[in-house]
Amino acid sequence: MIARCLCLVAGFAALALSGCEAGGKPAAVAAGGTVTFNKTTPPVGALVVFHPTDATAEKRIGGKPFGKVKDDGTFVLTTYAEGDGAPPGEYGVTIDWRPSTRGTKDAKFSIGDAGASAGPSKLNAKYGNPQQPVLKATVTASGPNQFAFDVD
Repeated sequence: MIARCLCLVAGFAALALSGCEAGGKPAAVAAGGTVTFNKTTPPVGALVVFHPTDATAEKRIGGKPFGKVKDDGTFVLTTYAEGDGAPPGEYGVTIDWRPSTRGTKDAKFSIGDAGASAGPSKLNAKYGNPQQPVLKATVTASGPNQFAFDVD
């Protein structure tokens, strides 16, 4: 009886440590990178979104990893908590850069932040189509998961 209980406890422990967070969501690993516009300028404030290519992955994740391009052109992905990265997997990547309607460049930002930007994208429309993404990325558990995108 004790042996069965120990096996059961060990099995649950192994499952808990197998790369899933509480609630069955896949664990995020550090991921980010750089974006340049025409090989020179960082598109400061652009929204980078990683769209899982596996139809069931977005449901398991509970959304899409995303990041905002900083002044130096870098971005860090967020999935569950700010800057936590993205779960390992294959992604189509969209980048949308619109004029800001915020008063300061340090304003808090999130993917569902209505009013964060307005007007047409400053980038070629091909970078904003999640159904046919021209940019792709593979996030791996072993890293380094640093991606470089040049857009026009």
